[in-house]
Amino acid sequence: MEIALYQPQIGYYSSGETRTGRQGDFLTPVSPGPLLGQLIALQIAEIHLTLNHPPTLHLVEQGADRGHLAHDILTALSQHHPDLLPRLQLHLIEPSPSLARQQQTHLHPFRSLLPLHWHADLSALPPSSHPTFFYSCELIDSIPVRLIRFFSGQWHERFVTQTENQLDWIDQPVSAELLNEINRWSIPPIEGFTTEIRPSISSWLKLLSQKIQKGAILTLDYGLPAHELYHPSRFTGTLRALRQHSPSANPLTDPGQQDLTAHVNFTELIEEGKKLGFHNHGLLPFMTALPRQATSLLREYPPMSEKSTRNFQHLVHPSFFGQSHLALLQTKNLPESYQPSMFFS
Repeated sequence: MEIALYQPQIGYYSSGETRTGRQGDFLTPVSPGPLLGQLIALQIAEIHLTLNHPPTLHLVEQGADRGHLAHDILTALSQHHPDLLPRLQLHLIEPSPSLARQQQTHLHPFRSLLPLHWHADLSALPPSSHPTFFYSCELIDSIPVRLIRFFSGQWHERFVTQTENQLDWIDQPVSAELLNEINRWSIPPIEGFTTEIRPSISSWLKLLSQKIQKGAILTLDYGLPAHELYHPSRFTGTLRALRQHSPSANPLTDPGQQDLTAHVNFTELIEEGKKLGFHNHGLLPFMTALPRQATSLLREYPPMSEKSTRNFQHLVHPSFFGQSHLALLQTKNLPESYQPSMFFS
């Protein structure tokens, strides 16, 4: 999964080819229009106010694709909070030189308004004493997973091997480390049960926490709490390959030409975050969280245009992103009285 998605120049994402939107292989919450960026801009302004207007606030995005979400956020801030924009610094974590160039082109209009920085990986992001707002949309689902399957009375890990001219699965008994993760999440030992574990999340979140002394992490992605993700009814797991807006039958075919993704274990994010000093403000589906965040927009006069209304409906309708996608906000060293609009009506 690491090689297929991120191998320099030929990986699915690192190649720099169009992957999202109608011309790509799948839609994301950013695809229907700029409204998600407007809602995140409201969250940023709210945190800046909560911190009593600090002179500097760092924004950090990882997994920015071509930079559309960052563009939408900065556009909204320049229109509705122009006094905030000069206080911001934007950092994009982007290992792909091709995508970084596309992001730089897309965000060029804002270069004269605030500092823009690019970093090849999260470790290169300098830690800061200034407050930091980290956000991502459909990032964690593409972080590589380890695939496990229970058969013949024991757990096995599914590795990838090459037979003749094609890739194939090869199963080996799980390591003690992986077995600890299986037991941690009470994954049911049912014959044939297959699912995924993402152990690297712990180290990723630990590294992120070292960069954020004060601020917040906003995660927007599809996934479930652990008890639902590993429920016996989810017998075949969530690992999926996508191509041309349709599921692909085999995740091992055409590596680098199809997306590989698996649901996020949001319980893991919450528990690991607590260990690192983050406060969890709730986990809600888009259909609940985003209308709360959008209250001020919905009350504006004149009302939202028909195009913006359709954009909003795509974000919150259960048939689109409203039920499948969840929002999680985790804060660190913010005032105890802070209640984010997205999670408190």
